[in-house]
Amino acid sequence: MAAIFELDAIRELPLYAQAFLASRMARRALFLLPKTFPENDRAALIGVYDALDAFCRDGGASMKKMRPIYDRVGGLRGGAAGEAAEALYWAVDATASAEAANDFPVDQTCIRDVQNAFAAASRADGLSPLQVRTLLAGDFDQLRFACGEAGIGFYDALGGHVMGRMAPVQPPDDR
Repeated sequence: MAAIFELDAIRELPLYAQAFLASRMARRALFLLPKTFPENDRAALIGVYDALDAFCRDGGASMKKMRPIYDRVGGLRGGAAGEAAEALYWAVDATASAEAANDFPVDQTCIRDVQNAFAAASRADGLSPLQVRTLLAGDFDQLRFACGEAGIGFYDALGGHVMGRMAPVQPPDDR
């Protein structure tokens, strides 16, 4: 069956894969911010996405590492970045929850955070709920296959093998 009809199965992916999906969708929302959005804030947000990708690849998103990221994103939440920053906040929280799930039973917290990131991205300027579902379906198919091939368990970090199979998230062109 096509992945777009199976998006409820995202919750069956490894937790770091779910957090990675949230990060990718938030990154797409950032790329759609107007060109007038401050470049230094845009660069800071891209740095957060890059850090989240590394945490999903390697694991180890401890609160000591996450606190400065929460602070950076929190400063932009509710501002000019709008729902793109909100989606990023939930992606950060999902990544922290994926790490915490190794010690505490917070699986559902991670899953809820991922769903909140998708909902915020659906409200972001330039993205519609249908676009988010379509983009998620592609990412979901890639991740499901790569995690299965690599034998990634529910609590495992994704590793370079999975991350290397993912198509990059690129900004839209101006055509």
